[in-house]
Amino acid sequence: MAKKFNLREFQTTLSQQLQAAASRDNSGSRLGFRVGDANWLVSLSDTEEVIPVPPIVKVPGACRWFRGVANIRGNLFAVSDFADFMGQGVTPDHAECRLLIPHHDFGVNAALLVRGTLGLKNINRYQLRSEAAIHPWAARQYADEAGTGWCDMDFGPLLRNAEFLKVEAQLGN
Repeated sequence: MAKKFNLREFQTTLSQQLQAAASRDNSGSRLGFRVGDANWLVSLSDTEEVIPVPPIVKVPGACRWFRGVANIRGNLFAVSDFADFMGQGVTPDHAECRLLIPHHDFGVNAALLVRGTLGLKNINRYQLRSEAAIHPWAARQYADEAGTGWCDMDFGPLLRNAEFLKVEAQLGN
């Protein structure tokens, strides 16, 4: 029972932080999250919510990275393992995993399975890196004060990407 209370407390705290951040100038605020061994950032305005992983119903004949569909408050969301989609291997199931849900303005009921969240980050304190992004949905790359690399997520290119939208497995895969 204590585990449920802690989960509810986490959700409440994160929700309060996101609401507080949305009410002030958040041009430099990003939500940090972990995908495989990489650190990612996403704009608060591009994010609908971050939730613990609900039950997911597998879809036969889908790519390995497409985990299935989840019912989130009465709406079906397509759940994709973001690390596996990018070729970084399957995200292991554990209590720290979360679903990152893009803002409904993108018009896609998608949810990205990520290894965990890393809290709010201020990119105004980070150094912009000049190297080219590995993926079209990595808008920019940064280094934090400790020199750790971060990719800044741009949901638009990901949610329009033909490979991301095509979830059926190819014959022979």
